[in-house]
Amino acid sequence: MANIEENKKALQRYFYEIMNAGDFSKVDEIVDEEYVGSTVEGLKGVEAIKQFYSMLRSISSDAQITIQDMIAEGDRIAVFNEWNLTHDGGDWAGVPGTGRKITAVIVSVYEFKDGKVFRGNVNPVINQLDLFQKQGVLPPTEDILKAYKDSLK
Repeated sequence: MANIEENKKALQRYFYEIMNAGDFSKVDEIVDEEYVGSTVEGLKGVEAIKQFYSMLRSISSDAQITIQDMIAEGDRIAVFNEWNLTHDGGDWAGVPGTGRKITAVIVSVYEFKDGKVFRGNVNPVINQLDLFQKQGVLPPTEDILKAYKDSLK
């Protein structure tokens, strides 16, 4: 039977020690060597986790994840968290660093095997229009709507 509280602690470590602190030496302790994740066209194994979070940290010097809620049953945990970062590094979604703040709510379901994170199904709940507007890539919504209405004339 799954130890829900231990799995919750492992998931907290996953976000706070690996992502927030950038301590990739902890990946082997927290993540199963056969990890499979849905992020960025699929991640497989601990090295892929290290590469993904290294890439994320390269686009932001201050990326932080805050867990808002966790719901657990058996060997699975649904986690709701907020990502806050400044896009001050390399390209993200084809956009070079802008120095602007980004906030996104992420909803994920993680599965555990022998007390380690084994599978991650990450489904970003992101208002992409707002995200790209904050990056300065797209104009404000009012301008988009005005341009659309003008195009109908």
